[in-house]
Amino acid sequence: MQSHPLSLRLKPDVQARLQAEAEASEQKMAEIAATAIETYLESQAEKRLQLEQAIASADEGTFVSSEKMADWIASWGSENELPEPEPDIFTKLSRRA
Repeated sequence: MQSHPLSLRLKPDVQARLQAEAEASEQKMAEIAATAIETYLESQAEKRLQLEQAIASADEGTFVSSEKMADWIASWGSENELPEPEPDIFTKLSRRA
């Protein structure tokens, strides 16, 4: 795949950290920067997808109660960590019933 040049302005401390990492990892600064940008873009795309899915669920009237969310979060890092909660509030379904 063909690559294209890109010029960036970095804060002096960021450039120094990038240069130090390049030397420590025996990579070029440009390679590290390109990888960082790709990782950032992938992360942003994943966040955007998750947000779109959450909005779609909300539009359908599907939610997870605050109680289930609180229990799940409280279990993080424990020996009995709970799985991600399933929706337990269905507002549009309850309106039809």
